[in-house]
Amino acid sequence: MSVFEMHIRIIYEAKGKEAKAVKLNEIFGRRRVEEALKRISEGDMTGLTALYDSLGKQIFALVFSIVKNYPDSEDAMQETFARITEKINTYRKDGNGRAWVMSIARNIAIDTLRNKKQTVEIESLDYIPDEADFTKAAEINDLLAELDEKDRDIVILKAVNGFKFKEICEIVELSQAATEKRYRRALAKLKTIYNKE
Repeated sequence: MSVFEMHIRIIYEAKGKEAKAVKLNEIFGRRRVEEALKRISEGDMTGLTALYDSLGKQIFALVFSIVKNYPDSEDAMQETFARITEKINTYRKDGNGRAWVMSIARNIAIDTLRNKKQTVEIESLDYIPDEADFTKAAEINDLLAELDEKDRDIVILKAVNGFKFKEICEIVELSQAATEKRYRRALAKLKTIYNKE
């Protein structure tokens, strides 16, 4: 599933239709992420492969939603895995591994956005979307651009990646109540904007 297809879920939810998002928690499970992080902390770098298999698409979707171009998103994703290996000793074993990893990815994406110009060289894209993908992506990105950065992150983490509010609040560093409130307001705003078009 492409990043563009994953973002389509946001529009369905914003329109008030039932979107059955894949619950990635159930597919990959918290235990698999925890086991991968444990292996990394023990120096077994095959844990990185397991972590990538579990969270790679979610990490890329989050990073891409912030950085908005493939080359920088790929760089930020690689930096995320490098930072995980550097900072594995700071991970609390009783913590939420997925939230910890996604928080690292989010911070790196924000740093990447601050430090680099946002240009896309078509020749450097591994995947060149067709016109329909660009149209869908443009519509979704236009909608998401109406939200502030934190609200956009919350919507993407919830609607696209299937995170629970408990996990999202750890990533965006807000209370759970504030996270849920911002999510509802963001969806209402997206719905209003979408219905005006």
